[in-house]
Amino acid sequence: MKTSYEVLLEKYGEIYLLGTLRGVLYWDLNTYMPKNALNFRTKQFNWLQQFIHKRWTNPEFGSLIKQSEADQELNDVQKRNIELLRREYENKTVLPSELVGALASQSNKTLEVWKRAKAKNSFQSVVPDLKKLFDLNMKRAELLARSKGLDDPYEALINNRDYGFSVKKLSKIFDETKSFLVPFIKKCCDSPVQPDTSILSRLVPITNQKELVKDIARFLEYNLNTGSIDEVEHPLTIGCGPDDIRITVKYQDQIMPVVSAAIHECGHALDALQRKREWRGQPINLRSSPSFGESQSRFLQNIIGMSREFWTFYYPHFQKLTNGVFDDISLNEFYFTINSVKPGVSRLGADELTYCLHIIIRFEIEYDLFAGLIEVMDLPHIWNEKYAEYLGVEVPSDTLGVMQDLHWFSRYWGYFYGYGIGDIMASQITTALTIDRPTWRESLQNGNFSLIREWLAHNIHQKGALFDSLDLLENITGEPLTVKYFIKYLKEKYSELYSLV
Repeated sequence: MKTSYEVLLEKYGEIYLLGTLRGVLYWDLNTYMPKNALNFRTKQFNWLQQFIHKRWTNPEFGSLIKQSEADQELNDVQKRNIELLRREYENKTVLPSELVGALASQSNKTLEVWKRAKAKNSFQSVVPDLKKLFDLNMKRAELLARSKGLDDPYEALINNRDYGFSVKKLSKIFDETKSFLVPFIKKCCDSPVQPDTSILSRLVPITNQKELVKDIARFLEYNLNTGSIDEVEHPLTIGCGPDDIRITVKYQDQIMPVVSAAIHECGHALDALQRKREWRGQPINLRSSPSFGESQSRFLQNIIGMSREFWTFYYPHFQKLTNGVFDDISLNEFYFTINSVKPGVSRLGADELTYCLHIIIRFEIEYDLFAGLIEVMDLPHIWNEKYAEYLGVEVPSDTLGVMQDLHWFSRYWGYFYGYGIGDIMASQITTALTIDRPTWRESLQNGNFSLIREWLAHNIHQKGALFDSLDLLENITGEPLTVKYFIKYLKEKYSELYSLV
């Protein structure tokens, strides 16, 4: 006879399976779905999301959790599974299935309206749907806050997505980061030593871009038999099963944003694909925190993909695959140029140093929006003001401004801050990697990524959700989350590039 825990995992396995079906629908929505299929697709999402939600919130599911918690024979992994299920069950039971369905359908509808509005530079045309989507997310946040005894809906949203984080913690970290970045960016921009950034505008044919992205993915040991590389409006990684993790990119005129985005998404894909096979279909096999997940993508994108060691090895391949477009540019010139500090309006196109300010701007705006200090209609104005204040740039259009990201026009509310936290975590993790594997830079320079990938698998990916993100970070590095390694990394790298004393 099966134990309560075994029955519980079977029922969760069905929920997990339904989630992978949702992933396939979401991938299709973002890639190859016909335009006229949108209305029916929103109905599919609405029904599927409500169906999944009803399974989560079934009283029998809650009863099985309670019975399993009383089982004294369970090991630590099984206890952790129950803890994660209890947490998710409590978060979901406070949300009516009608609200969950409405969120699913409205987020996907708004995403499609956003694509058209962005192409036309018409923020006004997406406002009605964006307002509906925000109101639904506010209802969700308020219900979560009430259940957790919190006064701040945004706090509840963050806690729900990233257990252990708070507005206060994030504000403290970002204030410390901002106080370093703003003056240091100015020092770099004022330095008499500057690269020729015009070379980054050289055009590379789309066919060459596609071959280059595939080659980089293979170097990073992303197995195309367990995924695919497709084109979308906004890059993202979509999980459709344990051996089906698909990455997407947006090909464009300039090649480096394409390369950077592809490496970023490979970081997400490796994190998912390197989990323990015996944990498949269990809560513990998922990443415990989106922010920690971003640490893996940002680690690959910046620590690896923007490093001198990577480009020392890979630059000849890059020159060949870009059809000789960069044959007259030396490695040193190219490396300095791709790491140049140039405040701009684009998050995805931002350099490593200014990137976190883009995230801080979004975090502050999102906080004010949920606090009722600003309205959806105010977003372009507030956005442009903050870009002028923090980065000293003028936003030329809403397409290049408030509409550049899909997050607020989709399901990713309370998510942006994770990219900044991911950067900070990645620097701290790199310190641990260097202590543990002091030759990793030499290995990378010699074209060997396996040493790094295997270390990530053993120390991070295969631990899944065994620990909450802040505990996992401390488990890996021996320290709580701190900004000091991020600041140290940026100061050392950019002081050398810009000959700063």
